[in-house]
Amino acid sequence: MQKAKQGRSSFVHQLKSSLITFDTFHILVIFLLTGVPTICNAWIDGTPYFFDHFPNTISFPSAPAQPNAPQLAVGDRRSFFSINFKTHEQYTLQTTLREIGKFCYIFVEDSQWRRTVHPTTVEAIRRAFDDSVPADASRGIYQIQTTLFGPPPDTDGDEKIYLLLLDIRDGATVGSGFIAGFFSPIDQQRGVLRHPELGVPIRSNERDMLYIDTHPLNVGSTEGLGVVAHEFQHLIHWRHDRDEEVWVNEGCSDYAMFLCGYPPQGHVAQFEKRPHVSLTRWPEGSRSQLAHYGASYLWMLYLDEHYGGPGTVAAIVRNHGNGIVGINNALNSRGATKTFPAVFADWKIANFLDDTEFANGLFGYRNQELNLRPRRIHRSYPTAVDGNVLDVYATHYITFSANGGDSGLSLTFVGDSRQSYDVKVIAFQGGAPIAVNNMPLTDTGRGHLIISNFGSKVEEVIFVPSVQAKDNILFPGGSASSYDYNAKLGDKVEFRTWVLPNPVHPRYQDIIAIPSDGIGATPPLITVTIGNTVVTSGQPMTSVQDGVIYTHSFYLSPEFSPEDVKWQISFFDEVVGEGRLGNEGIGK
Repeated sequence: MQKAKQGRSSFVHQLKSSLITFDTFHILVIFLLTGVPTICNAWIDGTPYFFDHFPNTISFPSAPAQPNAPQLAVGDRRSFFSINFKTHEQYTLQTTLREIGKFCYIFVEDSQWRRTVHPTTVEAIRRAFDDSVPADASRGIYQIQTTLFGPPPDTDGDEKIYLLLLDIRDGATVGSGFIAGFFSPIDQQRGVLRHPELGVPIRSNERDMLYIDTHPLNVGSTEGLGVVAHEFQHLIHWRHDRDEEVWVNEGCSDYAMFLCGYPPQGHVAQFEKRPHVSLTRWPEGSRSQLAHYGASYLWMLYLDEHYGGPGTVAAIVRNHGNGIVGINNALNSRGATKTFPAVFADWKIANFLDDTEFANGLFGYRNQELNLRPRRIHRSYPTAVDGNVLDVYATHYITFSANGGDSGLSLTFVGDSRQSYDVKVIAFQGGAPIAVNNMPLTDTGRGHLIISNFGSKVEEVIFVPSVQAKDNILFPGGSASSYDYNAKLGDKVEFRTWVLPNPVHPRYQDIIAIPSDGIGATPPLITVTIGNTVVTSGQPMTSVQDGVIYTHSFYLSPEFSPEDVKWQISFFDEVVGEGRLGNEGIGK
């Protein structure tokens, strides 16, 4: 398929006029190593660690600024508290201040100095944080993010951010998952907290601090600098909105990496492998989160490119509404007419097509290349698959390939009546998209669509269902929903038709049509002519038993005889039944 990728002259050209203030939130991020022992190319969300183990921290007020910020010099030694993520215990580590930048102090754990961290490493971090990043040679991570998102908190009365480089204790070995960095909301409190599970005291460093791993992460590499950018957004986010949903905050942090020139390609690669994950429901368990990072990042990138640029993501950060509510508030504030469900319906198509030339670019990314894996590919018909499970705001991509010939592809969808769905059908010819069709659904989640010229003008069809909960409320019993689908070749749905007098009101006549297949939310149309007058023209027939039977009733006044009445039923512009009153009519 064709694609027009036009890189921006500046990643942050819309940031220069933005100056945004913040309120408060917190986040921890745990990163996994996947296959490459010295490169952090796929991360997971560690926020649940603090939410799960220190739930009360989100309700504490911000710590008051200390009256006098400490005067620091390179070479100063300090003790800091950190968390052992394997044992959940806090420990003390000895560090030395190795660099003072315009916006940061860089402390290094003594045991890591000249072992995993060297003077060149520290200088690379300072330069990226203070001065220059790939996206902007004149500004660093600090200025880019504070210009867009607003200033960070100032817990310690010192505007500089503490960057602590340490070997994070997580029980990881080379080649296994490891924690690459985190922001601890405990440090935004004063004094001593108590671990609610272990009952042991947990002490705050009372600093605006980020923790960055030194082993096995190569902290001075592009990947390591990306971790710094990612974590800094979480620190800023804490000041603005403490109880934001995880998927939104993580998407903002990955997006912040993109703004600084460190796009999270490892997360995107994981999403390409598992594009069926829920956007809005963040899972527990580190390894299961990788694809969710890619999803939430792509969501923020899509909003940037199609709904107002970086300012839209900033509006999400500063809005006090959480999750979908906050996104809808931000979209509205930016003048968008669409709400979350409609944007999601477009976004899920963009993830598969990623074509900036088709449909005026609605279904593409300028700053990302995507190649998703379909969940299933069908090449023979008829076919039917039952019991497909979808989480809320998750998507399946199901391919139907033609084997020559020229027929219609008849698709039927049957969803769980307790949930809301959006079902799109993409038609391809010559490897390029030619149409994106919406499958109309009944109130109980049934749909039907015929794609004509399957095998000649249409070579491939992608079936794209998703669960889109009303007002983000799930039905009782869980988040997962089950649906069935079937596909067969054939252009037409056959109908049997009758005309019967109404058993209660004899002057009323009932025209009945029964389709050979469930036709979902697309009813047949009825036209009734009495004498030379058309009294009903192309009116949808009434569905009975969720599309099993369709009826139309009309009144025949005494001055007309049944022979004066002619009726015709059409479906997708084809006549499927016709006749005169008193006759059974012709079913086609």
